[in-house]
Amino acid sequence: MNLSDRPRLRIGYVGVAFTSYFGEEYNQYERAIDGLTTLSESLDFDLVPIRQPVTDIGLAERAAGELRAGDIDYLLIQCATVASGELLPPLASVVPRVGVWGTPDPHQEGPIEIHSLVAVNHYTSIIQRYLGPEGPVYKWFFGHVDDDRFVGRFEITVRALRAIKRMSTARIGWIGGNSPGFYNMNFDEEVVAARLGTRVVAHDFSEIVDLTATIAPDEARTVVDKLAAAASEVLTSDDFMERGARLYLALEEFALSNGYAALAVQCWPKFQEVMGIAPCMAYGWLGSEDGFAVSCEGDVPGALSMLLLNELSDMPGSSTLLDMTALDLAAESMLMWHCGVSPRHFANDDGIRWVDHPTLGRKSSETYGVAGDQVFAAQDATIAYVGDDASELLVVRARIEERDVKGFDGTRGWFTGFELNGEPTELIDLVNTLMVGGHEHHYAVAQGDLTDELLEVAAWLGMRTVDRVTHKEYLQRQGVNV
Repeated sequence: MNLSDRPRLRIGYVGVAFTSYFGEEYNQYERAIDGLTTLSESLDFDLVPIRQPVTDIGLAERAAGELRAGDIDYLLIQCATVASGELLPPLASVVPRVGVWGTPDPHQEGPIEIHSLVAVNHYTSIIQRYLGPEGPVYKWFFGHVDDDRFVGRFEITVRALRAIKRMSTARIGWIGGNSPGFYNMNFDEEVVAARLGTRVVAHDFSEIVDLTATIAPDEARTVVDKLAAAASEVLTSDDFMERGARLYLALEEFALSNGYAALAVQCWPKFQEVMGIAPCMAYGWLGSEDGFAVSCEGDVPGALSMLLLNELSDMPGSSTLLDMTALDLAAESMLMWHCGVSPRHFANDDGIRWVDHPTLGRKSSETYGVAGDQVFAAQDATIAYVGDDASELLVVRARIEERDVKGFDGTRGWFTGFELNGEPTELIDLVNTLMVGGHEHHYAVAQGDLTDELLEVAAWLGMRTVDRVTHKEYLQRQGVNV
């Protein structure tokens, strides 16, 4: 699926200084611009630099005008040397998000030549204590442009801001509404749009039914061949495989033709009532082959969460959506599961099997296909959720482990080594935190560690994070005694 038309992040650069110091003599400006240009190529952003040093109010105001004209999303203000505080307000008014950056002196004795660290302290203090709520949100940096410490810290910012920008223009297609009784997945479309910029567009279920009927048989058969080749085993009917392939192609066309960045689709009971199938394979195939997020059960906040993780990640496939399903408290391990929707790139060496749905149709003569059946490979993972109308962000780092007890049929993995907001957390405390806080019962899961990026997204957007509620034996109530 072609995602190349997503908006690019634009970062501005300006260097400020006192002329009595040695910014030009130590090539502070060109060194910074050259290094940022290199980083712009590897980190995928556009650089809008002011090449002339800003050393007085007139130059600061002129630079601010040029930067506004450059339509930047973020401004990196380098204190090339110590600089006047009067230069900051014009520059700080350009965009609501800035970086304040300093570099070390070339020598640690003798006459001071750069004095940049004090300028960073001065400027962050002005933003916080003088500009206050009217000023920008800022992040400070210290180190030369090619120092590992600067690059690592800056890369997190680029990833976070890039995801925020893409989310701000994204549209999510919502097909068929929520599954019955999923009241905790309700959301306010206007509030979400105001906070993230993301628009949600509702569609009647009949639209995807009608589109699926138009898919050519030869196209579907080509997809079936690919599905079969990718699986370790196919344990469902060829008819179900072909109908699942038709749905995959219909959802792909639907997303592309409407310009959607993700979909939230009711997977039960409408697919069973109207089309006689389980849609899990189609959702998972979009995730593995197209890197495209599809949340099941009509969960729009889940789709937002999956999309955010996808935008932050360098992994080629999509994230997935799981339930918290079983606990082994003695081993500090939790089984996270869903009935067959996770993309195949999560699987261990046994791969994915295409099967009839493990729960739908049980205790009846009906079967519904197709779902995936896989055990996740051991790997680092990130658990997240954009909750409470995008005002809250759950951020959990974990490790998936392979165990002899493989977990329930479906797509699943055992998670351990939990950290909440980057801090180690016992499993019972994590579960207690989620239960006491009434957290939505879905969890988006991505491969790899995206903790820092998610926490930075929350900070830029003013989202609260989920704080730990230590488990106690007595009744704990949110806002009362926790």
